[in-house]
Amino acid sequence: MTTIRRQYSLPNCTLVIEGLSDPTGQAAMDYGRPVLSTAFNVECAFMGIEPHLSGGREFLDSLANAASAYAQEFLSGIRHPSAHQTEAGIISFSKTDNNSHLHRLIWHPTAEKNGVQVSSEPVEMDLTTVQLFDLVEAIDQLLADRQTLPDLRLTIAPVSRRYRQADVPIARRAAPAILGITSLAAAGVLFFLLPIPKRIEEPRPVQKEQVEGQASPTPTPTPGASPTPTETPSTAASPLTPEQLEALQASQITDPTTVEYIERNLRRKLDEAWQERDRVQNRLQYRVAVTKGGSIIDFKPVEGTSEGAAELTPLPQLRYTPTDLGKQESIAEYRVVFTRNSVLQVSPWLGTRGKATYGPQIEDSATLERLQKDTYEKIRKAWSGVPSYSRPLEFRVGVTEDGAIADYEPQNQSAYDYVKETPLPSLIEPAAAGIEEGKNLVPDKPLGQFKVVFKPSGVLEVSTF
Repeated sequence: MTTIRRQYSLPNCTLVIEGLSDPTGQAAMDYGRPVLSTAFNVECAFMGIEPHLSGGREFLDSLANAASAYAQEFLSGIRHPSAHQTEAGIISFSKTDNNSHLHRLIWHPTAEKNGVQVSSEPVEMDLTTVQLFDLVEAIDQLLADRQTLPDLRLTIAPVSRRYRQADVPIARRAAPAILGITSLAAAGVLFFLLPIPKRIEEPRPVQKEQVEGQASPTPTPTPGASPTPTETPSTAASPLTPEQLEALQASQITDPTTVEYIERNLRRKLDEAWQERDRVQNRLQYRVAVTKGGSIIDFKPVEGTSEGAAELTPLPQLRYTPTDLGKQESIAEYRVVFTRNSVLQVSPWLGTRGKATYGPQIEDSATLERLQKDTYEKIRKAWSGVPSYSRPLEFRVGVTEDGAIADYEPQNQSAYDYVKETPLPSLIEPAAAGIEEGKNLVPDKPLGQFKVVFKPSGVLEVSTF
């Protein structure tokens, strides 16, 4: 049996499943992904909140059912009893007393003592609505992954009639229907006053060659007329043939740190380039191949996503065709999901093995203290203007020994949304740590890691990460 690690990441929540492959070895393979059939460790982390939740399969079942039930309750306004279970060793949710936009998650952890499972003190944490629904999205992404715990099912059922709210008086319930009938009658009168439209001819059928993407017959040029050249847009590279892609795939990148750096870079690229998000009406899923330097060299739709749907995403514009197709290059593959509610999901296609780091780190306390002061002064001097956000922006910032800001990463949703109101994009110097887009995304020089917080009041905080 092989140990497998699968990660489902959203901006505010990360769900990690560690387990074993199918012990019989007979499970179906989906594009080379082995089935993770048994989970022995589950971790759920919310950005900016400690501690991280953890447990086994029972913990995962409880988390999935309680979160989904509470989200159903929050949206419908009808109390769902499954969201408020309080037995030891499971997850439950409740509303906070003084803030309707916060949701209290209660974790009842257990610990083994002398071979007996003993309940520990409950752990409570307040989630924002964005964090709650990022958790629900992560669970949904897990459930949609047929190669991870295929037996995992939600056990949510319709709420019993006894939990429904009091009936609305018949007069109030009938009012919308009466208004609707009146509006329909008025629309009918206006319809008959409109002139009869002219007959529209049916469009000519499209030739089979055009549907399949083959070249249409070349039209006969008119004498004396100059042929119009056809140009291929320079922003979108042509897809690789299977032979070309195979020649590039010398091996899969498996180092967890490299995989995570490439993942963050890919998410940033797609997030910035995905502009017309309202055009996506259905869940679109792709298997995306990315080089060590962050270049998207190929992608293909999976799980029912149509070929033409890629035009609704930034993938065709970001695809890069290497100039040296004979050169073998290691790649990392990711599952990229564009959801109909404008959420972008990116996770390693094969999962990751081992724990990712931020690369080489500066550990000398005196050096870190000096860099902390220098980083504060550098950012404070460059930060100007009146903040338009209402919540603090939290970032992880990597600084070289010489004081150059080489890397940064948002740590909460507000930081993702308002990063352009901070000086970080203009201060970053990735080359100072050996980071070069298109070649290498992991720093090769030690960095000091700091937590930087921009507060709406204009206060700046810098502390060790």
